[in-house]
Order: sequence, then structure tokens, then C-alpha cells
Amino acid sequence: MTTLNISLYGARDYLDDLPSDRKLAEGRRMAKMFLIPSGQPGTDADVPDWLVSDSMAGRYIELRPPLFSVIPAFQDIVIEIERAYTLGLFFSAISAASVAIERMLNLARIDLHAHHKPIKELWGKGPSNAWDENIEALQGWTYLDSGFADELRDLYKDVRCKYLHSGPVGDMAGEAIRTARAAYKLIDIFLGRSDLWGFEKGRLKCFNEADPRYIVFFAPHLEKNT
Repeated sequence: MTTLNISLYGARDYLDDLPSDRKLAEGRRMAKMFLIPSGQPGTDADVPDWLVSDSMAGRYIELRPPLFSVIPAFQDIVIEIERAYTLGLFFSAISAASVAIERMLNLARIDLHAHHKPIKELWGKGPSNAWDENIEALQGWTYLDSGFADELRDLYKDVRCKYLHSGPVGDMAGEAIRTARAAYKLIDIFLGRSDLWGFEKGRLKCFNEADPRYIVFFAPHLEKNT
């Protein structure tokens, strides 16, 4: 028997079933945890109520991180984006989310290429700063639909390049949530639940172990039980 060691991150799922006042109170309680330094023990009771505003609680609620991501480094990035956005550190959230998108596009294109018809210009090519060639490849391999592919192209132009190359800074809060959602969706497609996974009899189950994503990203993390 084999097992896949992952950490489920479904802290928000139960919030959808709560009335609005309880949802906000619970969002406030969870947002408090981001004010405790990383690695420092503590609970929400250690953080005074006045340090967490309704807007912080609301930002916590509106984000939907992936249920899991199999590569631990990406799970750390998921939480970093969440922490920055919840605390209102919008430039940091934009930066982390943009870098996460670029890393994920490169990783997916490079590692999955061998399982698809080779693209001459990209075969053997390492990481690229230009998103479009990676987006085009992943769209052609049917991992990205046209709407999401176009959104990523727009984010490259409207957000990533603007912030990297000293363009005008506009609605940082809006651009932060937009970029964070795109990063989470992209990570989820390749390293998370996406369309590969579901629950069967209360257990997480892969529905297609022949999928290149399973072979490349998940199978190496399987452990045999003795």
C-alpha cells in the first residue's frame, strides 16, 4: 500500500455555512494567527482584538487558497501570499503572487514537456522571464483554458511588468487579490486538487494516474507502507 503525504489546507471551507456575523468573527479569529511571528507558538487568544480590523477579517475570508499543493515550497508560498494579503501588505502580496505564477509556469512547462509533443523552440530550454511562451505551451497541452490563459497574459502586462519596471501604481488592493487568485488557481491546476483529485468514501483519490501531472508531480511523493 502507498500513501501520498500532503497537508490539507481547508481552513475556510466551513465559513461558507456560517451566517455573515459569525463568518466575520471567525475570519477575525483566523486573521489573528497571521500576527503571530512564523514559528512562534501561540493562539488567537494571544492577540488583542483591536489589532485585527473588519477589513483584515474580510480579506482573510475572500481568499481561497488551494486545498493542498504537493511541493512544500509552493505550500509555503501559498501561505506567504495569504498572510501578506490578509494583513494589507498589498505590494508584498502582488510580488509573491507574481513570482509564484512565474515559477509555476516555468516548472510546469519544463517538467511536463517530455510527456507532450515537443515544441522545438522550448525543448531543453530552462526557465524564462517571458510568460507567454509558457502559457502558450500549457494552453496547447490543454492544461489552461483560453479565458485563464488570457488572464495570465494580462497579468503579465498589467501587473507583473508594471510593478517590476516602475510603472504607475494604481489599485494595489485590487491588483493584489486578482494576482493572488490567479496564482492559487495556477498552483491548484498542477500541484493541487484540480480535476485530478476528489474524495471517495472520505479519502482523497486520484481519478487519473496516467495524467502527466500525477506522474511528474505526485508520484515521486508516494511512500510505501510496510
